[in-house]
Amino acid sequence: MIIGIGIDIVNVSRVEKKVGKNFETPFAKKAYAESEMAYAKARGKGAYRSLAGFFGAKEAFFKATQIWPGWKNIWVEHRENGQPYFAFSEEAIAKLMHAQLDLSFHTFHLTITHEKECAVALVVVEEMD
Repeated sequence: MIIGIGIDIVNVSRVEKKVGKNFETPFAKKAYAESEMAYAKARGKGAYRSLAGFFGAKEAFFKATQIWPGWKNIWVEHRENGQPYFAFSEEAIAKLMHAQLDLSFHTFHLTITHEKECAVALVVVEEMD
C-alpha cells in the first residue's frame, strides 16, 4: 500500500551557485554526503545536475514522509544498473522507526531525472504487506 508520495524540482544553476566551482562551500559541506560529492565530481559536466537531483531527492523524501532526518543522515547511492536508492545513517533509521516507518516493512522508491536546467526527484513510500 502506498502511504506517501513526494516530488521536488530543483534548478541546476541555483545548486551550481550554492555549491561553487570547487564544491567546498558551507552549503556543499552541509547538504551532501561525501559519497554524493564523489559521484557528482566523477560526472564531469553533469556534476551539478547530479547534485540538484540529490538535493531534490532529499526534499521529496521529506514531502513523502514528513520526517526530516538531516541533510547528511540520508543520501543517494546507485545500484550497478544506475538506479538510485536512499541510504540512511543510524540516526535517520532511529527517526524513521520512531515514526513507525521501519525499514523492514517499508520501501522508499526513488527516481531522479534531469533536463537541461532542472532536476526532478520523486519518492514513493510503500508499506509492505
